Amino acid sequence: MRKTHSPQGFQYFMKRRYEQRFPKFKFQEPGETYGLMPRITPSQNLRTEIIQNNSTEQIYPNLKKRIANSQSKEKNDDSCILIGNTLKSLERRVMKPRISYQPEISPSKQVKLRSKSIKKQPKFDGIYYEGEKFCQEQDFQEKYANMRQYYNYVNISNGLFIKPTVNYYKANVSKSNNGQLVKTLLKQRWWWLVVDNDKDNVNFLWESARNDNFIISMPCSEQLDKNDNFNIQQDFLDAQTESHPYAKMLPKNLVIQMNLQEKQIGKLGKLLNYEQCQQFCNNIRIFEITSTTKIHNHIQNNTHLGSKKNLFLNLKKYYELNSLNVFEFLPLTYHIKNKYDLENYVIQNFDTKKIWIVKPGELTNRGHGIQIFQNINEVNMFLKGNHQHRNGSSKTFIVQQYITNPLLYNQRKFDIRCFILFTGINGRQKGYWYQDGYIRTSSKEFNLNNLSNKMIHLTNDAVQKYSEDYGKFEKGNKISFEEFKKYITPEKFNQVYQKMKQIALDQFKAAAELLDPLKRENTFELFGLDFMIDDSYNTWLIETNTNPCLEQTGPLLTGFMPQLIDNLLKLVIDPLYPPPQFYSAKKFVYECLDNKFELIYDSSKLKLNRKNVIIDNEL
Repeated sequence: MRKTHSPQGFQYFMKRRYEQRFPKFKFQEPGETYGLMPRITPSQNLRTEIIQNNSTEQIYPNLKKRIANSQSKEKNDDSCILIGNTLKSLERRVMKPRISYQPEISPSKQVKLRSKSIKKQPKFDGIYYEGEKFCQEQDFQEKYANMRQYYNYVNISNGLFIKPTVNYYKANVSKSNNGQLVKTLLKQRWWWLVVDNDKDNVNFLWESARNDNFIISMPCSEQLDKNDNFNIQQDFLDAQTESHPYAKMLPKNLVIQMNLQEKQIGKLGKLLNYEQCQQFCNNIRIFEITSTTKIHNHIQNNTHLGSKKNLFLNLKKYYELNSLNVFEFLPLTYHIKNKYDLENYVIQNFDTKKIWIVKPGELTNRGHGIQIFQNINEVNMFLKGNHQHRNGSSKTFIVQQYITNPLLYNQRKFDIRCFILFTGINGRQKGYWYQDGYIRTSSKEFNLNNLSNKMIHLTNDAVQKYSEDYGKFEKGNKISFEEFKKYITPEKFNQVYQKMKQIALDQFKAAAELLDPLKRENTFELFGLDFMIDDSYNTWLIETNTNPCLEQTGPLLTGFMPQLIDNLLKLVIDPLYPPPQFYSAKKFVYECLDNKFELIYDSSKLKLNRKNVIIDNEL
């Protein structure tokens, strides 16, 4: 069968199938052959005989004939074409038929086969930032992308996308309470300039006491708390959050969305630009950081946690509204406004045989003004004196039942120092629990017969550092959580730890509407919490302190305090005031983005009943 391909003038020949069964070769006759030859006898019986010394014509008569016919046919198949006056032979191409012995394939399988035949996209080369200025090494690119993504995650949790407009920021840090440590950590961030004067014209002011003038100069946020919807199915909330390194620092639904984001291929796996953030979160706005964007390490109304009387009154009100007894969390406590209040309490409530501790009701810390009395009559005599502040107003006092059966560490009294962090950014208030802490021990063995010796009964560093036995039993009179866990067993430690964490959350809820009432644009505060345990492992909140001691007393705190402050800066300051674009690996400040601050309170997730009592705070 012959077809002509018109564009090139080629002719293609297709032979019949039976012709293809015989290969083309030249037959050579051997001198002698031996073989088997079927022969039909006159009786029509088929039998096989051995043929010896027969020629090929005798053995293969039909085969030779067919080979000769095939060769002669091929000679006659040459075709020609007339071009002008010249007859030219055509180049002949033989197209062999393709015979498929495979079974028929269903349409669904054909689709799969087609998809396999499609070329795969090249693997992502790890380059997120292209350009001559950027280092193109994968290690640099990965670290740089992770850092920028981390900042975006933290800012998205506050409804922001940060757009810096300056290349460096100014900070002023006071010298008191180990301000040198804060200054050192800020100087490691090469985009910060630490100045000693001009407090009014800095971006970041760190001081021991609240600076109300600086806070007033900060604008109030126009944003209201909004519930961020990430369109995540609730079933996946708990299953996929624990594995993420930021799982405890950010809201759960945000962490779920982060996991989904990072499963994408290539550059889409990192959250690096505003368009991605918009798709990531509905309620987000661009926030430009300028030379006048301010932040302070204290908040308005911080006394609602830091003042002993306000802490007691706020917790008492909160627990009563939630049908709880405040004295399951605090020792028996009374707020005495004047000597007449005490006389009424003595008649109605006080057990005259109990030991009592008296603390100033207003903002004090580090053991200042604390007195221990053998009975209520001694308390009464003390409070009848003239106690006034410098401005002439009368002092108030907290009278608290002394814990006479404390759990002891090697026969000595101790307390537990923990930390919480309050942030108010873009109108969103959050509370964080620091997952590490330490034990503060006294220098003298516990003894109720000597109530005047503060080295026995007060564990504050400001008191104990004057003891002759300070550091004799433990370096710096401090024990790590790990050491303490071994001392009381991990099970008991976890019981105490969870109770402390719950009380910390209750504090945030109790003061939810009182802290930072005007919702300044950017503000935060670190609080120090003191807990005690009795010999039945009941956990008691003793007090909450603003401006907690950050001194590095002893080898334990030499490593603890820098990590605490660095984690604080990574959570609050660095995302809001990020470094400008940089192109060298030498510019990295930290290798690890892990953080020990755990989110336990988020004002945007609160649900209130008709009495404005918080009934849920699902993060």
